[in-house]
Amino acid sequence: MQRLSELKSRIHNLTELGSVVGALRAVSAARVQQAHAVLESVRKYTAIIHEALGQACWGVPGPSSSTDVRQAASFVIVFGSEHGFVGAFNEHVLDIAMEQRKPGDELLIVGTRAQLVASERRIEAAWTCQSATQVGGVDDVALRLAERLALAGMRQRVDRVILIYTQLADASAALVVSEALLPFDVHPYRARPGTRPRAISNLSPPLLLDGLIDELLFAQLARAGTESFASEHAARLATMQAATDNVTAKLGELARLEHELRQEEITTELLDVVTGAEAISHPD
Repeated sequence: MQRLSELKSRIHNLTELGSVVGALRAVSAARVQQAHAVLESVRKYTAIIHEALGQACWGVPGPSSSTDVRQAASFVIVFGSEHGFVGAFNEHVLDIAMEQRKPGDELLIVGTRAQLVASERRIEAAWTCQSATQVGGVDDVALRLAERLALAGMRQRVDRVILIYTQLADASAALVVSEALLPFDVHPYRARPGTRPRAISNLSPPLLLDGLIDELLFAQLARAGTESFASEHAARLATMQAATDNVTAKLGELARLEHELRQEEITTELLDVVTGAEAISHPD
């Protein structure tokens, strides 16, 4: 039978594990709240750019057939997690990436843990970077991605960019989103011109449109990064909650077992006392 001292040691270790899990759960919950606060601002910022594009697209001729003879390039950008304890978070985004990826597409992966999962699957990435560990670092990641695309655009003709990230559908569910960043389609914006008074601009319409498209690209990258950041920590929060429930249930079982062992130990001691008394009273 398991000794009481060993059981106490297990309870102590499990209690410490519960404290660590609780701390991780609290951090994840705080990160989700921070991301939600930032998301509202990012969405408003993106909506303003959409509004500006609705005005800028008027008076700009439709896209003509490209005369760029440079070699074409296309990219699939994947936002994964930076750390573990997120379940199948990275597997899901990589599954969608492989479905969306066409021959010749370069894969750009954000997130150290996602890079590890891709390596285990023998999926080669053309470019990788760490994901943000604080919500304030999402803009830096988006800027690095934008710079990578801009650098490619200086050497090649970027025809296609697909963005894949995880978005919280509600408090308990998440879904993987796939968005086409390029090529940019002006027709939806022409169908809905801005509701605000037409802005005064000193730039030519094509130049203004190019600048707004660049701004929209960065906004979409920042929004995707923030959505992924919130989803990563929500997944970790769910994992830590499940771990907390398991630790609590196991501690309850061990507490009951400890009580039983204590009772058996007391009973054994009482039997020893009674047996000793009987031996003294009746030496024969």
